Amino acid sequence: MNKFFFIFFVLILSCSLNPNSSFWSKSKNIKTEKTVTRLLFEDKRPSETEFNPKLKVNLPNQNVENIKYNYNNDGFTRKKIFEEKFSKYNFSKIDNFSGYEPEILVDKSNLYFFDNKGSVIKFDKNSSIVWKKNYYSKSDKKNNPILFLASENDNLFVADNNANYYLINKNNGNLKWKKKHTSSFNSQIKIKNGKAFIVDLENTLRCFSLKNGEKLWSVPTELTVVSSQKKQSIVIVNNLIIFSNSIGDVTAVDFVTGEIIWQTPTQILNFGKNITLRNSDIVSDGSFIYMSNNRNEFFAIDLKTGIIKWKQEINSEIRPVVISDYIITVSNEGLMIILNKLDGNIIRINNILKNIKEKKRKNYYPVGFIISDNKIYLTTINGRLLVINFLDASSQRILKLDREKLQRPTYFNKELYIAKDNSIIKIN
Repeated sequence: MNKFFFIFFVLILSCSLNPNSSFWSKSKNIKTEKTVTRLLFEDKRPSETEFNPKLKVNLPNQNVENIKYNYNNDGFTRKKIFEEKFSKYNFSKIDNFSGYEPEILVDKSNLYFFDNKGSVIKFDKNSSIVWKKNYYSKSDKKNNPILFLASENDNLFVADNNANYYLINKNNGNLKWKKKHTSSFNSQIKIKNGKAFIVDLENTLRCFSLKNGEKLWSVPTELTVVSSQKKQSIVIVNNLIIFSNSIGDVTAVDFVTGEIIWQTPTQILNFGKNITLRNSDIVSDGSFIYMSNNRNEFFAIDLKTGIIKWKQEINSEIRPVVISDYIITVSNEGLMIILNKLDGNIIRINNILKNIKEKKRKNYYPVGFIISDNKIYLTTINGRLLVINFLDASSQRILKLDREKLQRPTYFNKELYIAKDNSIIKIN
C-alpha cells in the first residue's frame, strides 16, 4: 500500500512540476485517404464547376511584401512542410468552439493558444511549454472561455467571449492588468503603437490602451437584435482601421481619432436575415480590401474611398490569399478559384473535391487554407487536411487527422498547427 501511494505521489508531482511531461501525444504516421500567361476572360461567364482547369499558374519564387499579419494576408509561404507524422496536445472539449473561430497566434519565435479552462499557453520552436498561466476564477473556468489573442513587443493582449480583456507579459506570462467590458467579444484583435482594436457583440469597434486598459475611443455601427455568430474581422493599413460587422457593413476609421472615414454596406437585408450572413475575413494588399460571403458575392473595395471596384459571383466564407496579381480562394462547394485582383476576372476554377463521391462531398465542407511550397493545405469540417498541388490543382493527399471540424491551419517553424475544440494538432 505504501508503495502504491509513493508511485501515485511521484506521478502527481512530476505532472505538476514539469510542464513538458507528456505534453504532446506520441507522434503517429499520418494516414492518407486515397507560370501564368497573360490571359483575361472578360466576356466569358465561368461555369458552375471548372474553368480553364489545366491552365498553369506559377506563384512568386520569394515571399511577397504584402503578406502581412495586420493585412490578414498571412496565408502564403515558400517554406516546405513535411507531412509525415502528427501529434496532439489534448484538453477537455470546449463548447461552441468552432462558432467563434479562435486562431493560433504566432510570432517570430513562439506560438500561443489556450485550453478549455482559459489558460494561456506559450510554446517555443520545439513545441515545449515556456509558460502556462490562468487568470480566471473557478466560475469563469466552468464557462470554458474562448480567447482571442494578439501581441506587440512584450505585450500579449487577451479578450474573451465573456467580456474580459487583459494584458500579459509575453516573456514570463505575468498579468499586467485585467478589466471587464460591457459586452462580449467575438472578433479578431489587431495591435499597433500600443493600441488594441477589437469589435464587440454590439457591433462597436473598441480601441484600448495597452498601458492600462483604458478605452480611448469607440465606433458604434448598426446594432441588430439578432446577430450572426461569425467572428468579425479587422485589418490595419497605414493610418486606417477597417472592420466588418454582423450585418455586412465595412467601415474605415482614423487610427488616431476613431473618426469614420467611410462606410460601405455590402448587404440590404430585412430584419433578422443577417443571422445567416457569414462573411470571410477582410484581407488587404495595401491598396484594396477583399471580402466574400455565403451569398455568392466577392468584393474588392478601394481602401481610400470605400468604393466597390468590382464584384464577382463567388460563394465563400473562407479567408482568401492575395499573392502578387492574384487572389486565391476556395468556395463553400470546394472550388479553388484564382482571380486577377485588378479587375476580378476569373483565371482558373478547379473542383478539388471531384474525386470524392458526390453524396459525401458535404462532409468535406472547407474551413480554411494556407499555401506553402506550391501546395494548398485545406482543412475541412470532418477532420481532413487536403494537400493540393497549386500548379495544376491535382489532389496529392487527403490526411486523416480527426473526425470533427478543424480550424484554419497555421504555419510555424516548418510545421503546421491546427486547432480544434479539444486539441492542437501538430504536423511535421
